[in-house]
Amino acid sequence: MQPRGSVCPNLMLGLPALLLAVAIGAIATTWSGDFMSAGNLGNLVNRVLPLAIAALGEAVVLFAGRIDLSVGSVISLSTAILGVTSAQLGWLSIPLVILAGLACGAFNAAGVILLRINPLIMTLATSAVVKGIALLLLPSPGGEVDYSFYDAFYGQDQFFGWPLLLIAVAFAATFAIFGFTRFGRSIYALGSDGRAAFANGVNVPGIDLSVFLISGGLAAVAGLAVGIKILSGDPLIGDSFTLDAIAAAVLGGVALQGGRGSVFGVLAGAIALVLIGNAFNLLELNTNLQQIAKGLIFVAALMLFMRGRSRSPA
Repeated sequence: MQPRGSVCPNLMLGLPALLLAVAIGAIATTWSGDFMSAGNLGNLVNRVLPLAIAALGEAVVLFAGRIDLSVGSVISLSTAILGVTSAQLGWLSIPLVILAGLACGAFNAAGVILLRINPLIMTLATSAVVKGIALLLLPSPGGEVDYSFYDAFYGQDQFFGWPLLLIAVAFAATFAIFGFTRFGRSIYALGSDGRAAFANGVNVPGIDLSVFLISGGLAAVAGLAVGIKILSGDPLIGDSFTLDAIAAAVLGGVALQGGRGSVFGVLAGAIALVLIGNAFNLLELNTNLQQIAKGLIFVAALMLFMRGRSRSPA
């Protein structure tokens, strides 16, 4: 088990991502007067929300030494379900979307626990299955999300609104769980050394089920945020989120091998990645270079954090 009381030192794992976000913001502010405008700041929060929530779910799985490659497909499926059902079901379509995300997480967990399939292979297969279901529901972008959803959640794209509150609550709650509860420490213990964790009484199947349910549920929430933002469904819109979610987690100090990571580092990583795209747009740079920049940052983060294997709870 991981020791209690080492929360603060582990916050330093997110420092590189925070410094990168500050640097990008400073450059964008210097070269574009629109960066600090109320409209742009509100837009940034709205764009950070789905990536941060998806990255948080991915980080929980990574903490346990597993990986979830189905996050993007679950996001796509969530927008498709919302686009197809919201007109008939109204607000009841929201719990339906979350249940679908949890079902995807349970499917991943069943393959890993019962069939002993490697998490990478299992979640990759789940991604293909879920993408197929999304395309059956909505073969092309379309459907309709009632504008009342957007008006209630995003309002006037203000900085201080429901998206910012949701981010704050989600990350604060996760920080408390992983920093101060036996459940959180058990997840870190499993990621650090699975055999030792089992020998110390950690319920490995229970942890596996929990982390994949959390990832699936949070991916569904991220999909809701995307679907409400675009006011429609899109069976392929989540494709880029899987790599971005993993990149945000790794940039925030989460070890791909498991057992180490900072919850708030994940948030800093998500902010940094969103700021890259925003800065490219404001500075009128070639947007095709965004993926190159993100890829190089991902590689740099891997080089930085894979040198050491010190693990402590977030």
